[in-house]
Amino acid sequence: MRAPETFEGQLWRYALPSMFSQLLNSVFIIVDGYFIGQNLGDSGLAAINVAWPLVALIQAVGLAVGIGGSVRMSIDMGRGEKYEAQKERRHAVFMLVMTSVIMGMGLYLIYPYVLPYLGAKGELYPLTAEYIRVVCIFASCQVFTTGLLPLLRGDGRTITAMGLTVMGILGNILLDWFCIQRLNMGMKGAALATAVSQAACAVPAFILVIKGHEKIVNFRLEPKRILGILRNGCSAFGLSISDSILILMSNLQALRYGDTEGVAIYAVLSYVLGSVIPLVSGVGNGIQPLLSKAYGAGDRKAVENLRRKGVSLAVSAALLCSVAAWLLRDEMPLIFGAGQSAAAQVSDTMWTLSLAFPFMAIVRFLCSYFCALGLPAESSVLAYGEPLVAQPLLLFMLPMFMGLKGVWVSYPAAVILMSFIAVLLMKISGRRMAHEL
Repeated sequence: MRAPETFEGQLWRYALPSMFSQLLNSVFIIVDGYFIGQNLGDSGLAAINVAWPLVALIQAVGLAVGIGGSVRMSIDMGRGEKYEAQKERRHAVFMLVMTSVIMGMGLYLIYPYVLPYLGAKGELYPLTAEYIRVVCIFASCQVFTTGLLPLLRGDGRTITAMGLTVMGILGNILLDWFCIQRLNMGMKGAALATAVSQAACAVPAFILVIKGHEKIVNFRLEPKRILGILRNGCSAFGLSISDSILILMSNLQALRYGDTEGVAIYAVLSYVLGSVIPLVSGVGNGIQPLLSKAYGAGDRKAVENLRRKGVSLAVSAALLCSVAAWLLRDEMPLIFGAGQSAAAQVSDTMWTLSLAFPFMAIVRFLCSYFCALGLPAESSVLAYGEPLVAQPLLLFMLPMFMGLKGVWVSYPAAVILMSFIAVLLMKISGRRMAHEL
């Protein structure tokens, strides 16, 4: 009889599909920026960057519910409590339905008042508004896509989740070409391409999540489960929304110290950063269900081995991205259609991202690690510490002495600081877990 597969033995089956999906997502981000930059120039790149905090907010809400439900579901499965895991799944799906309605309607009503505070002024406002209107109308597609895929991975269907992600990404690239390049729909076309491709991904994901499981007799909502999902998903929300907060604050400082060209420079840098973050985060997101199941089963050795291998994998991927970003520093601005002056400054500034990537990988993986173990306090420190404390402080102080260059240097400085805090929290939690398991 074949021996049961260990948690460590399943690592690659969980990590690789997630990383591959996020690698394609990184490619999509670059392609998306290419179509917008080539057809709309610096103004288009800047407008997308200004609108992104609202887009990221929608995705962060869906991801928080999905990750929170996946963590609780996986821990129950590790304990052998399949009926309880099914209850968590049902509560997560209900929460996704409610949040998709609230996010879509709420943002559609308030976006005209919010955009100016995000930096959408002058020529940027009509472009940004055109994009964000479509995003709000189809907000439910983004909420369901980002929320349902973690539930599929938590259920062990990693290849299925990867297949749906690939389908959505390839569809998005094709629709970007068709709507922006062929139909000349501009910002509206970019948003519509994303919405349609995500809808095509969300519908089959929804069917797969709710079908094929034991039915719950007399199902009713339990506030404690809803609060539990929110509690375990709060760090995932913070980790996702931190990118939005980072873009918002950096946009405002880039606009202050470098005008529209400064925002265009940061738009290219944020595209590069945005293409690396999914790949690195894919390690933690992929291994998270395994960590939760191992923790639920009380297997301390497996938890430690998964953590050690996960950190090594995330940092290795980040180092490769650092080398690639540095070697392609002159080509990247041209891909995104940046102007000559902006392109030269992007090339000179790329070293800041190359330096930051490995430290960012440590912070992001350990944040996912703490979330997987049901430690929201530790994971929240990492998820919210950078965007709410370290980054604002450095973004305010460094430009006062370094000008626009201080805006770029603030990111590596913030993630280096947070990586030391992450390692410290890991050691403290490790000693506590030694007594618990």
